[in-house]
Amino acid sequence: MSYCKVIDYKDVKIVYTDIENCDGADAIPAFDSVQKLVAQFPEKSVLSCVNATNARFNKDLLSKIKETVKKNNPKVKVTVVCGLSKLSTLILNSIITATGRKMKLFDSVEDGKEWLYQYEMKSRKHAESA
Repeated sequence: MSYCKVIDYKDVKIVYTDIENCDGADAIPAFDSVQKLVAQFPEKSVLSCVNATNARFNKDLLSKIKETVKKNNPKVKVTVVCGLSKLSTLILNSIITATGRKMKLFDSVEDGKEWLYQYEMKSRKHAESA
């Protein structure tokens, strides 16, 4: 079952979307939820992690992902997507190009969350020195 929630990773808040092992129809509700959740955050403040391990994409899900990325773009600082197959990576790269969202791809969720943590720590240091 897919879901979306805010998690705490080393005292950094991350919007975590889990579509692991879902097919297209099962994953769509998670993206409806993430749109509602992200809308509550300030501009360019959201660190987002999507676990797409073994997810199966169809036309409806890809359309929902594009809609979500465009809608959430003003609120999201950066997104990591974890666990994609080679084919899914190609599909996601086309979404990145079409939406201009800053996204990084990782094999594991732990690697993705750690990268988001490091990214946020660098952002905070940069803000403090500015």
